[in-house]
Amino acid sequence: MNKKIIFSILIILFISSVFAYHSNGEIKLLAVSETDDGFVGSVANLFLDIKPGNGRVFIDTYPFTKLDTQFTTRYAMRTACEYLDKDCSDYDFFYTIKAGSAIIGDQSDGAATNLLTATLLDNKVLPDDISVTGTINSGGLIGPVGGTKEKIIAASEKGIKKVYISSISLNETEREEIALIDIQVIEVDNFD
Repeated sequence: MNKKIIFSILIILFISSVFAYHSNGEIKLLAVSETDDGFVGSVANLFLDIKPGNGRVFIDTYPFTKLDTQFTTRYAMRTACEYLDKDCSDYDFFYTIKAGSAIIGDQSDGAATNLLTATLLDNKVLPDDISVTGTINSGGLIGPVGGTKEKIIAASEKGIKKVYISSISLNETEREEIALIDIQVIEVDNFD
């Protein structure tokens, strides 16, 4: 009789480990790099795997990033958990940023990281033809970033159809120039 109970417990543990929560996804990050001719926009990939764990955040980047990107990633994860009112202490977050050149190194990926994290935690699917650029601030506010016009041009060239940006990232001249690009630009103030 004891062998049957032990065997049943082992089966339950095996099944629960196989079907344990695991979610992964990706979003396109918009970035700029400085050249001799000025700023040039580009697109990088942010991947996220969420697995059962202890609330840790792991960041793998290629090429290497600056310290503020690491801070922003951790902060975006925390604000996504707070936004969903979800206890994330039982998950580990594995973020991977891959770019073709050394373009990442500021806080402009905070809103995108926040969106990807919240989407996966909420078991939703993020369309692959959208992106967002902006900082993520307390209260879910989306802050402005530089190089927005260049980022939007790069997004359009990479097939992204819709970009969300901070409503204070563009001046009127940039708005007029961007209106000529075949891409939908949506200005937002907060994560909602």
